[in-house]
Amino acid sequence: MFHFSCPTMFAYMPQEASSLSIFLAQVLGSYLFLVFLAILLHHQRHKKTMNEFLTNHALLTLSGGFGILFGLLIVAAHNLWISEWPVLITLIGWVTLLQGVLRMFFPDAFVKLVKEMMLKSGYLVWCWIWFVVGLYLMSVGFGFAPNG
Repeated sequence: MFHFSCPTMFAYMPQEASSLSIFLAQVLGSYLFLVFLAILLHHQRHKKTMNEFLTNHALLTLSGGFGILFGLLIVAAHNLWISEWPVLITLIGWVTLLQGVLRMFFPDAFVKLVKEMMLKSGYLVWCWIWFVVGLYLMSVGFGFAPNG
């Protein structure tokens, strides 16, 4: 088993996932599942909401700050680079942190990237990917799937 861990509160990730990994899988999995289910079911309404959001500088900045905060919390507590499912939580932390930084420091580039993505079919592909990741994390977090 490949195992690389950056400085974190876990020195070793055994076969049985840590309680933090399980907790984060439950929370993040449920969040991703519910949010992207709503987006997939109400696709046109979400696109309209996103277009309004992208023109509101205050909301963009505020969401960037929260993205940095939540990304740093996940990365600081769960920066595990292993070849098992908990690495998904680490990747979500880094993606969240990167999105927060883009929104705060490069808002024009972030807006352009999101608008371009929303015009292409890649937007729905990403929605489905995050939906499936959420479903998978829920399944391992709540014990419906093997932890490996």
